[in-house]
Amino acid sequence: MKSIATILKGAAPALALFAMTQCTTTAHASAGDEKTFIVGPQTADCTGVAPMKCLQVKENGSGNWTNFYSNIEGFTYEPGYEYVLKVKTEKIANPPADGSSLKYTLVKQVSKTKKKQMASNEKTIIVGPQTVDCSAGAGRMKCMQVKENASENWTNFYSSIEGFTYEPGYEYVLKVKTEKIENPPADASSIKYTLIEQVSKTKK
Repeated sequence: MKSIATILKGAAPALALFAMTQCTTTAHASAGDEKTFIVGPQTADCTGVAPMKCLQVKENGSGNWTNFYSNIEGFTYEPGYEYVLKVKTEKIANPPADGSSLKYTLVKQVSKTKKKQMASNEKTIIVGPQTVDCSAGAGRMKCMQVKENASENWTNFYSSIEGFTYEPGYEYVLKVKTEKIENPPADASSIKYTLIEQVSKTKK
């Protein structure tokens, strides 16, 4: 008959392996509930149940800003700063019909960077990867597809952007300056657009 000491000696490696597996599984589950958010320096008008202001959020530097309809517990937003946050996500059981199914909690504020406020005549636009046929004045032309917010629909852009070279197949985020043109031609735009900065160029 085996002694208790012999039995325990044989069981010890198995118990250690089980404990290590449990710790690893728990660590992986915990890490899976965390993500990194980049929060933009301005909010945007958006509509949930009612019109509201949404944080602008993306999960990597090359992504497009998207409206964030929830809030982040423990995080105090200050306009004019870009944040990198580590947040924990938790699924909410039986969320309200007009509420998010996820709860977001701040784990760590990785960085907070002051961003220069855009002047009233500056704006950020997203340029799509394809042009489309469109009509302007007496003729037909190719229009770039443009929007100012990732959640909006593309619209035809009948003008050009001085200093910007368009290459099909790429989506651009551009910072542009707008200037009103006095007495423009009848078939031309009344706004002049000039490139300030090409923020990103993403292959599509």
